[in-house]
Amino acid sequence: MIELVLVRHGEPHWEPGGRAVDQPQLTELGHRQARCVADVLGGESFDAVYTSPLQRAAETAAPVIDALAADPIVQPWLAELRLPALEGLTSKQVEDFFSRARARDLEDHWNGMQGDGVEGGESFRHFYERVSSGIEGLLLGEHRMGLHQNTGHRVWNVPEQTRQRLLVVAHAGTNAVILSHLLGIDPVPWAYMRFESAWAGITRLHTQPMASGFIWKLVVFSDTAHLSGLPDRSPPDPAPAVGSG
Repeated sequence: MIELVLVRHGEPHWEPGGRAVDQPQLTELGHRQARCVADVLGGESFDAVYTSPLQRAAETAAPVIDALAADPIVQPWLAELRLPALEGLTSKQVEDFFSRARARDLEDHWNGMQGDGVEGGESFRHFYERVSSGIEGLLLGEHRMGLHQNTGHRVWNVPEQTRQRLLVVAHAGTNAVILSHLLGIDPVPWAYMRFESAWAGITRLHTQPMASGFIWKLVVFSDTAHLSGLPDRSPPDPAPAVGSG
C-alpha cells in the first residue's frame, strides 16, 4: 500500500501594510498552524517528504521537517498556479480582479486570469497538466508504481510487499489537482475549487486493491482537528482558492 498525505500551508500574509504581495510569508497564526501540523505528523513516519518551492509552503513544512528529522525534496511542479503580478495593488483592486476573473465564461477559465489590464500568469490548462504530470511522474519513477488499462480505466500497480508513506506540503490548488487526478475525476478549470482544503488542513489517501491492480481512495479530506483552540480564520469565500493558495 502507498499512502499520500497532503498538507496545505498555513494562513498567508497576502497584504502586509495594506498592499498585495505575490509571494507572501505566513502570518503569526499561520506559523502557529504549522506547529500544530508538526505536533500531529511529527509522531508519524514517512519515506519521503516533498514541498512546494514557495515560501508559505516552506515555512509550513519547516517545523514538520524538524519534528521528523527529514530531508525534504523541493519539487517545482508543486508550486501554486502562477497568477499575474498583483504586487502593490490595494485590497479593493485585488478583489475587483478576482471578481472579474470569476465572471468569465467557463471556456475562458482554462486560459488563466490574464486580461483587464493585468497580464502574465499561468493558464489553468497548463497548471493542471504541470501538477498531474508531476505527481504521476513522481509515483511512476521514484516510487516504482505502474499504470495499466482495464476496460478503459487507468489502474495503478504497486510493487509487491511495498508499503510507503509520502508527505506533500503544498497549496490548495496544487493539492486539489493531485486529488482530482489520482481519483480519476475528469479535469475541469475549477478543479482548484472542487477540493479546496483549509489552511493547514491535512488530507489522506491511499491505494486500494481493485480488480487487476489498485485505485486511489480518499480517506480524510482537510482534517483540521489539530487546529482546535486556534482562531478560525478560514480562507475567504467566494475568493478563488488560488487567491489564497
